[in-house]
Amino acid sequence: MRIVIDLRAANDPDAHRWLDRILNRIEDGWHVWDLSESGPDAFRSTTWIDRSGAQGDRVRELLDKSTKLGAWPRTPHGRRVRVTPRPDGPDELAPKEACRLADEQLVILVENEISDGPFVERVLKEFDTSLRALWERPGEPIRFGSLGGTGQMSRKVKTWKNRSPYRYRPRLVAVIDSDRKGPGETESQEARNLLRACEERGLPCWVLAKREAENYLPRVLLGAKPNAGDGHGRLLEAWDRLDDDQKDFFDVKRGLPDDPSEVERELFDGLSDVDREVLAEGFGRKVHECWCQWHVRGVKDELLARGRGDIERGVELIRKEL
Repeated sequence: MRIVIDLRAANDPDAHRWLDRILNRIEDGWHVWDLSESGPDAFRSTTWIDRSGAQGDRVRELLDKSTKLGAWPRTPHGRRVRVTPRPDGPDELAPKEACRLADEQLVILVENEISDGPFVERVLKEFDTSLRALWERPGEPIRFGSLGGTGQMSRKVKTWKNRSPYRYRPRLVAVIDSDRKGPGETESQEARNLLRACEERGLPCWVLAKREAENYLPRVLLGAKPNAGDGHGRLLEAWDRLDDDQKDFFDVKRGLPDDPSEVERELFDGLSDVDREVLAEGFGRKVHECWCQWHVRGVKDELLARGRGDIERGVELIRKEL
């Protein structure tokens, strides 16, 4: 987060201990101290900065570092929190509340951490080097929350904001498959419920435009699937012959259904008998392991092509909450 500290808070002795604790997270690299509102010179005479001893020296040193361009880059932080004794507006917080929020990890809520987590992590790290650096900071500033089912996600969001006595919006982003079977279908009821629950609480929610996370896998990562087996090459060749819409809504794990819906029947009409037979098996339930093949080169460019604009949208949603 970009943390703005009101000069009144910096001159309030009762706030000093909370501001000191906020600095711990700034030093850890979780957040940045945004000095654009008052400037560093205005802080030097505050009672918080003008203290003798080791703590005063520490705060002055961090103030100096925060004034240098590039020492504390604002990217990827999108959320701006203002620390003030008299909060009046969204993301304006009293020092104690701001300290609690600064200590919170950003939680990325997914249906299944094992399969969906690697997708989100790979996308964020490929598209933004500052996000890659933040991910590797000590203390785990970003973590996944997984509930093992889409039906529980909206219920979790509804209770999340009320789980503590503090007023602030929690650090939470939800990501969910659309489960659409074709370009003409709407998102699943679970996805719509989650999106509505998030919107009502001011929380970001990325409903994937494609069927599920595995539909974003680029060819270069599908080709690196571990323990793929002898038939993997034929499966990749058949997948190559699908058009973009078919790739977006093909059930990558399970393959073509035995009893397709009308949308699926129309989408995959025209496949050759050979391709239909090969694609019927899919890439298997462990295809998500492809996301973890970090030795593969050229992933970002293929993700850009496969994402068709949706990955950039998702990354921006997450950055806004950071």
